[in-house]
Amino acid sequence: MDLNADLGESWYTHRIGNDAELMPLLNSCNIACGFHGGDAVTLRNTIDLALEHKVAIGAHPSFPDRKHFGRRPMDIPAPDLYALLLYQVSALKGMVEAAGGVLHHLKPHGALYHYLNAYIGGADALARVAVALHIPLIYGPPTGQLQLMAHVHELTFWAEGFADRAYEPSLHLRSRQKEGATLEDQQVVMEQVRMLVEEKAVVATDGKRYPLEVQTICIHGDHPGAVARARHVRELLVSLG
Repeated sequence: MDLNADLGESWYTHRIGNDAELMPLLNSCNIACGFHGGDAVTLRNTIDLALEHKVAIGAHPSFPDRKHFGRRPMDIPAPDLYALLLYQVSALKGMVEAAGGVLHHLKPHGALYHYLNAYIGGADALARVAVALHIPLIYGPPTGQLQLMAHVHELTFWAEGFADRAYEPSLHLRSRQKEGATLEDQQVVMEQVRMLVEEKAVVATDGKRYPLEVQTICIHGDHPGAVARARHVRELLVSLG
């Protein structure tokens, strides 16, 4: 089971998360590409940190929406979205390769993550960017258009689960606009991770258990207590073998 987090999201004097302490706990990371977070120096430093700790690097593109941290839905025509994604991912890929690394995967950020999963034209745009840039792997929701288009374009797809987000009965993440979207209690987080790994299931907001099979689990690096939470989750994953 892969453990990932979204990193490199600080920009200039605006600090997000604690990348230096979180990075050694991860198997893979998703580095912001400058549209919702990140700047040139932050991206370079985050790439170097990932290479130092042998953490696989993914590109984490978003809608052009730094003001709302990429969490505001936008409606962008597929050809324009393709250009926006190609621009972001190409920039990060170039920086990774200049540092001696290889870009491992793509994972869209925030509102874009959900938009691409519902909109087949957008999902196709992301998959075509992956093909154009020779990136073989996409992280995304366990069901939906993104998984479908990854398979259409003969890409590998890893279904992603979340340690610290609540699930609706539809198996969509609970909206951040609603109470209880983020899991704060460490024991609740640990039980959700255990269920994802051992039982391939999750308990949704209606209290019922639903099947959910994933290949990677995300810890949000911008949530309070992220480092301690990631350390406990990693220890749990190791204990589960």
